Amino acid sequence: MLARWLPAWLPLACSLPALTLQAQALPAQNHVRDGWQRVPDVMTALSVDAGSRVADVGAGSGYFTLHLSREVGSSGRVFAVDISERALDQLARLVQNERLENVEVVRGAIDDPGLPERSLDAVLVVDAYHEMTEYEAILAAVYGALKPGGRLVILDLVPPDSSAARDRQTANHRLGLSVVEGEIRAAGFEVIERDPRFTTSGRGSGQWMLVARRAAPPRLKLNPGHL
Repeated sequence: MLARWLPAWLPLACSLPALTLQAQALPAQNHVRDGWQRVPDVMTALSVDAGSRVADVGAGSGYFTLHLSREVGSSGRVFAVDISERALDQLARLVQNERLENVEVVRGAIDDPGLPERSLDAVLVVDAYHEMTEYEAILAAVYGALKPGGRLVILDLVPPDSSAARDRQTANHRLGLSVVEGEIRAAGFEVIERDPRFTTSGRGSGQWMLVARRAAPPRLKLNPGHL
């Protein structure tokens, strides 16, 4: 993500001309990223299609927001969430410039992505989870926002040393898959897929991917004798 989920609200550090130049450079950067990001595989992992309701948490400049908007179509809905003013400005421009009528930009909080309860088919977090200092609260909110069976897909950057303490890994803006998997399971999710080397180019050492879901409640078996 060009603008990651940061541990505190930060003031806009760039001048308006700098932001304009960056916005002009984004299409070229996105085209390069399309070559290594494996977007179709991410969409498959999310299990979304036309009409799906999905959130892009830590949406940054909106790279995946745009792809998700196209995937879910006019009958679907995308919630593009970030806490950075810079990212929110970029997302608003993206929605306006691309006329993304199915995208809603959401100002999140450090401990709450601000998602509607039990209404989402999937949530995507790319290169942002390692920046979430209040990850337990975020995971609880995401769990509550998903429908039973809804999916959570996380991609993050592979750390140089996955055995290092969590704070040492996040200090380098990375976090190992095994650490996140443990946190996901502790939050009540069922892990259904893990790929320790999902991408191997584009972002230094590449990204891992973790696919989980909110388990559907068990169906009650009625005893015929009680009918």
